[in-house]
Amino acid sequence: MTALAARRIANESDAADRDWAGRLFWLGVLPLALGLRLWGIETQNLWLDELYSIDVARKPLIEIVQCAAADVHPPLFYFVLKAWMRLFGDSALATRSLSAVASVAALVSAFRLIAQRYGGGVALTAALLMSVSAHQIFFAQEARMYALVMALVLGAARGYARWRETGAERGLAIYFWCSLAALYCHYFAALAVLAFNAHFLLSALGPRRAGTRRQARRWLGAQGAMALLYAPWVEVIIAQMQRGQAWRKPLTLTDAAWQTLGYVQETTLGYAVYLDHVREWLTRLAAESGALPQGFFWQPLALNILLILFFAGLALWELCRCLWLARTDAQAALPVLLLVLPLGLASALSLRKGGMELARYLIFTTPAVWFFIAAALHSISQRRLRGALIAFCVGGLFWQGARVHYATTARDSDLRPALAFIQRQAQPGDRVVIDPDAADVCLTYYAPRYGLGEMIYPTQRAPTGEPTGHNQLDRLPHETGVWRAWVILDYRSERFDSLAVAGFQIERVTDFPSDYPKTRVVEIRRRR
Repeated sequence: MTALAARRIANESDAADRDWAGRLFWLGVLPLALGLRLWGIETQNLWLDELYSIDVARKPLIEIVQCAAADVHPPLFYFVLKAWMRLFGDSALATRSLSAVASVAALVSAFRLIAQRYGGGVALTAALLMSVSAHQIFFAQEARMYALVMALVLGAARGYARWRETGAERGLAIYFWCSLAALYCHYFAALAVLAFNAHFLLSALGPRRAGTRRQARRWLGAQGAMALLYAPWVEVIIAQMQRGQAWRKPLTLTDAAWQTLGYVQETTLGYAVYLDHVREWLTRLAAESGALPQGFFWQPLALNILLILFFAGLALWELCRCLWLARTDAQAALPVLLLVLPLGLASALSLRKGGMELARYLIFTTPAVWFFIAAALHSISQRRLRGALIAFCVGGLFWQGARVHYATTARDSDLRPALAFIQRQAQPGDRVVIDPDAADVCLTYYAPRYGLGEMIYPTQRAPTGEPTGHNQLDRLPHETGVWRAWVILDYRSERFDSLAVAGFQIERVTDFPSDYPKTRVVEIRRRR
């Protein structure tokens, strides 16, 4: 009787903990997260990948499938974006708001998943850290599939956990449909599905076997049905793998290790810090530790690296603790598997296929990082110290990460200053072209907004929807009625440093930005 009473009191205490945390989440953290994701959402330019997404989403459904097959991603995100654009338009706010909504949905799923199993305090802290994370804000303000994939994987995690713990068939259905949708949004979602399967096997066959034969049959049936519904796209995947991506070069073990550090760096502070700078600083510290000037340790980069290492230490500590607990508690293994298995497999893949931006492609693993950090902070028994460290983490994430994100006005190469410059100089009859031709989606989107729509070429595309070759620069010499043209060179162009157009001479070259050019405007005139 005493044991039952103690258990009831503990359950009531847990419920009260979740109640107050839930109120703080819904009334405080969630509005904060939504505000941070909408604040300045239009400040940075829509960059090449986003404009490619918008361009594809404008097409008929069958052409979307063709474009996805010619590219490297499945088609579902483009279908969703197409429906979203029909409702809200194709502005930066309209298209990026889809990711903002998905990011907030992911936050809700993460909070509920953690609160139910690890307590309201840990869930609230993890949600607060995710809310102010520059990395989360960055992808909530990008018109790409990554925030949506994260929301779907977390939805699948909630459904799976509910089904395993209660046997509710609705949980298995949620897992099934969220996982299938995630697979049709991004291929790396398959790593999350592998993690769920690994956890099921671990919990079903481990020392404390959980589940029944009926659950095993239901699980195998769900995986089989998922494979069957995904089978129509497998042929496309094989063709894409055979085609490959020539610009990716296999990594060495050392480079793969640095890539993993880059994952931690981007997950914590976003793109306020560059991995090359971190690598250079740490390498110099190791090589010249006894001869470094005092100012070396007081530069902003040093503070950022200390923050990154601090967060990494907290996450690693809690991850190891969960690994230890997983020997007897399969529940503790789920966040470990959702982080370690995808990260390990993707890193191994990069040794063969080439480097990849892990914090982008594996964004669905990052809530596990914030859970580990939050759980490590809540393992501190002294309440004041715990509160001070949580405040330090939130403040550090915002000041060193989110603040820098909001202060950044350009994303990748920004055509807006270049087009504003051309707008001031151009005259009727001028032609505006861009190279490489893949960047034509940027010109097609932005040129009409600067009154230059009549000066650009209608895009010529292959049957797959991809732009063909350097057709704009190749067509220019044959257009005898054009005496002056403005050539916009993206930094990816092979002609960025050595432009030559037959029959034309270069009059002026202007870089944007001038100190670190990513876009170059070349004024050319036809030779007389």
